Amino acid sequence: MNQVDVLCIGYACWDLNFHITDHPDPDNKIFAKSLTSEGGGPAANAAYTIAKLGGQAALASRLGNDTLGQAHLEELKQAGVDTSRILITDTPTSTSSIWVNKQGQRAVVNFKPDHFVLLTKMIDITTHCILVDGHEFEASMDALKHMASIPTLLDAGSLRDETLELSSNVSHLVASSSFARDLSQSKDLRDWLQCLAEKAPCAAVTCGQQGVHWQDSNGTGGHIKAPSVNAIDTTAAGDIFHGACALALAKGRSFPTSLAWANEVAGVSVTKPGGRSSSPEISEVTSLSSFR
Repeated sequence: MNQVDVLCIGYACWDLNFHITDHPDPDNKIFAKSLTSEGGGPAANAAYTIAKLGGQAALASRLGNDTLGQAHLEELKQAGVDTSRILITDTPTSTSSIWVNKQGQRAVVNFKPDHFVLLTKMIDITTHCILVDGHEFEASMDALKHMASIPTLLDAGSLRDETLELSSNVSHLVASSSFARDLSQSKDLRDWLQCLAEKAPCAAVTCGQQGVHWQDSNGTGGHIKAPSVNAIDTTAAGDIFHGACALALAKGRSFPTSLAWANEVAGVSVTKPGGRSSSPEISEVTSLSSFR
């Protein structure tokens, strides 16, 4: 596949998602009520979400040549993701242990081994949008440089050197509240948006149950309320949000419209257990029916 709606560049891992009553105290043992074992990672989950919503997605990432890597690769292929730009290495596949309590809140322990081989360049693919998550920095910068005329979206989860530099090289910056707070060194939402808007023409900050605040290239801004749902698991909700937003941008929708659609998609996902497996089908999100 040489033409896709969205090229996702970044992190892929394997998630062990434990559902527990409460997070354990030190030197204590608890028992999980259930376990979901599946592929994960921001860019990988975004690509999976796009495919589930009927879009065409390619993923540029890396997986180990091991059991978890093979299982993850098969999941992506089964969903219809273009996996031709995934680098298979002898380094073990990254793994996350995720603990989700009865309020749907999560705690994550991640193991990410060092990598010494760079991904190939992405200039041989045609896409309508690029999504990067701050990982695979060199490949991300190369793609952003050679495809500057299309919408580009950064999933800014945590403030690191790589995400900071990428934030000044994208057209759309959608950040977590922690990224915005650390960047601005302020607890004031107005400072968050101002700092984000200084980095990218279109900026937004996701605030969980407080919804999404945004500002576009014209200086217009607004607030999108969080869906009123019974959240049982927030794992991968941010990844799913960014995947849906990127697909909407690829289809030519405006920034606030793309955010609103993404908000609805993520709202459906948190009503289900698991991470990427909670990605909704397009039939579950009525406002996205035009993407068929």
